[in-house]
Amino acid sequence: MQKRLSLILAVLLALCLAGCDDLPETDTPTPDTTPTTQDTSNDSDSKREIALAYSHDDTLNPFATVTEVNGQLTGLLYEGLTAIGDGFAPTTALAAKIEQTDDTHLSVTLRKGAVFSDGSAVTPDDVTASFKEAKRSTRYKRLLQNVSSATVREQKVVFTLSSADPNAKACLIFPVVKESTLTDKVGEAPLGTGPYVVKATKNGHQLKKNAHYTATLPYKVVGLRHLPNRTARQHGVASGDISYCYDDLSEGEIPRLSGANRSVEMNDLVYLGMNTAKGKLADAGVRRALSKLIDRQAVVSAAYTGWAIASAQPFHPKWKPMKGKTGSLSVDADTALDLLDEAGCSSSGGSRLELELIYSTHRTDRAKVADAIRTQLELGGVEITTVPLEQEEYLERLKSGKYDLYVGEVRLTADHSLRPLLMGGDASYGISKSGDAAKAYGRYLSGDSKLSEFLKAFSADMPYIPLCWRDGIAAFDRRLTAVTPTGYDPYAGFAGWQ
Repeated sequence: MQKRLSLILAVLLALCLAGCDDLPETDTPTPDTTPTTQDTSNDSDSKREIALAYSHDDTLNPFATVTEVNGQLTGLLYEGLTAIGDGFAPTTALAAKIEQTDDTHLSVTLRKGAVFSDGSAVTPDDVTASFKEAKRSTRYKRLLQNVSSATVREQKVVFTLSSADPNAKACLIFPVVKESTLTDKVGEAPLGTGPYVVKATKNGHQLKKNAHYTATLPYKVVGLRHLPNRTARQHGVASGDISYCYDDLSEGEIPRLSGANRSVEMNDLVYLGMNTAKGKLADAGVRRALSKLIDRQAVVSAAYTGWAIASAQPFHPKWKPMKGKTGSLSVDADTALDLLDEAGCSSSGGSRLELELIYSTHRTDRAKVADAIRTQLELGGVEITTVPLEQEEYLERLKSGKYDLYVGEVRLTADHSLRPLLMGGDASYGISKSGDAAKAYGRYLSGDSKLSEFLKAFSADMPYIPLCWRDGIAAFDRRLTAVTPTGYDPYAGFAGWQ
């Protein structure tokens, strides 16, 4: 009992210290969501100027683009049948109506009067052709993994799912293009229904207002600057060469930016993976104990300086069905030690739990996450050896099962599918497809149980340990107001940016 009390006091002391040591540096960007203002009383559409980054070496075909920056721009050229709005919830865009006729079929009625930028009508055949292109593409194939086909029936588009998914409407955000104009040529793009079209000029390319786009746009012309890499784009915003750039922070570094910036919520989970078939980690009680010893807020503070949301849940807390649930973020050392005692692997009763934690060195944040976890678990009596690995070796270790714990990250698709994790997908290292959490998730997808029942089963089984949801960052000219990017569309609501 004396040992346990000492361990608990040590954990509490560490938490107090963690709250003081990991403050961001003064020149690190902080989320800025307060709109800036300017006097626009004498401006007109033709006089207002704005410039964005792109790559002149890449196509703007949304299914063929290979650069991040051109992939982002396609949100200004095309619409999907749905779009992602507040709470990561799908809203109708080109679709006027979506009916889920049964567990595995969605019937879509197109928006009346929808036309491409040349004035021709959007047809169901254009939608099915776009679906096939998206299904084959690197950019959208994971989103559409559970959508097996799209067919036209009585002027409606019917999508067939491979298995039930109550959130499948969010999968219909793929761009719709005019089939006859598909092209992969550099600097060109197929026709779409978005606010802008691509126009070649003697100095490169620009975006011009789509004459058939009915909403008012603050800018009739948008300049394009060849800034293909992140560093160039950041300097471009700082110098005023471009007005805006978005970074999903997937390189693990928080850039030092001047000017206005804001965080952008993404569906990107950082988690502690476990080899649930190995030794004591096969015991769900041990996995729960590890989860209860981790201070997620300290992980966010150490690795992301506030650019993440701590959470113990398998879904983003801002996702509408979650209604703000983050799970308990408090360290519960007493319960954790009881669970370790029951498993016979605590320092006060039996063999001390010794585990190896591997992580990839291709990003600096992974080392910070691993070190924070090691510190916290060791305070709970668990001995952790951290092992930094080159990305190739890290992946090989995961594939071969030669690990105890690992720092993992996965970006969920718009439908918040956990198939990549729980159902043998490409992020399922160490996770049993026949575990209690996986079975409960299958019941939730099929409509046989509620989301709350799955969340309860997940917490009991703990197949992996959610730590936090990373943010992206938008940097922009302070004269811009009402900048509203999302993790799925960096130019969401662009028509309202002033």
